[in-house]
Amino acid sequence: MIIFLQEFVMQIFLWILQAVDGIMELFSSLTGISTINYKGQEINLIEFLVGDSTISKVFWCVFILAIGLSCIFAIVALVKNMIANNRNISSIVGKFFLSLLGTMAMLIVVIIGILISNALLVLIAQIFEIDTSMNLADTIFNMCVGDWLSGYSIAEVDFSTITVRDILGEYDPNTVFGVFPTQWKMNGMINPNTFMYLPAILVVVGLGFALVKAIIKLVKRIYELVFMYVTMPMFLSTLPLDDGARFKTWREAFITKLVLTYGTVFSVSIFAIILPMIANMNIDGISVYGNTMFKIFMIIGGAATIPAGQALFSKLFGSGEFTDKSRTMSVREVYNILHGSYNAQMGGATELSGSNKYSEDLRNFDLSDDTGGEYK
Repeated sequence: MIIFLQEFVMQIFLWILQAVDGIMELFSSLTGISTINYKGQEINLIEFLVGDSTISKVFWCVFILAIGLSCIFAIVALVKNMIANNRNISSIVGKFFLSLLGTMAMLIVVIIGILISNALLVLIAQIFEIDTSMNLADTIFNMCVGDWLSGYSIAEVDFSTITVRDILGEYDPNTVFGVFPTQWKMNGMINPNTFMYLPAILVVVGLGFALVKAIIKLVKRIYELVFMYVTMPMFLSTLPLDDGARFKTWREAFITKLVLTYGTVFSVSIFAIILPMIANMNIDGISVYGNTMFKIFMIIGGAATIPAGQALFSKLFGSGEFTDKSRTMSVREVYNILHGSYNAQMGGATELSGSNKYSEDLRNFDLSDDTGGEYK
């Protein structure tokens, strides 16, 4: 029974390790550091999506729609000015033409901004000498192995083709009740009895969760950049009505999404630099199991800085995506809200009761007496 459980845990461990290595290889493409292949051409993902002919057609259709909206907003602004008379008519008309010309100017600025952003990302990656294809799975697997057998080492392990039977070997045909094997033959790559199964599962689950969270945010950012690029003319069309307040919101959000990748690149780079150091760290005076747990938590904490780096850059540039206002309320906050609502209701009830008593006392008070009134 124990042998079957060991095989099951090892299989789960290998599957998640393969996913972790695949996610690490995706960072360079999704951040714009490296190119991807599209119909035989090497392209940058974000530059390709923004410059795609279909996306361009949608942009110009939205631009035509924005011209009509701009005319409507200019008329509304003129009507409001006739009532309030707080703006200059020439200013409103000027904002109308500025919204049309501003769309063409912003189109050039957005494309140049994306090109410059990608160039800086490549430069940062070269400064850090980041290698997102680093074998993170090898480091994790080697930490969890107790003893290698038959001269094997981590260099012979290929997670894309290796199987559980290759790693653990075969088990002895002697069984309990004719079903459950009792011991291993020790003809695999590692000693199955000294492999740290629980730490292995803990590290891959924690690491996988952090990396999946970071990669989803990067993919979400790509869609958001294309969405904001396409809808840009509509935000500029409100210029005659609100003096650019809506466009200012769009501009701040676009810049935030554009620089969000820098947090990922810095986080992955720092994690890649520290990872080899963690693998060679040991704390004197504790067991091998304790040292393995120390390395595991160091790796999980380092992986958690990848989505945290995105959140930090988002906060610095004023995005509401990671701010406290957008997070889910805790149980304590829900309690405070309900408690405050209850106090407000009780206070209102007390006030209403006092008001009713005062009305009743007033009705019982006779003001006709010259002595100043008599309470009945």
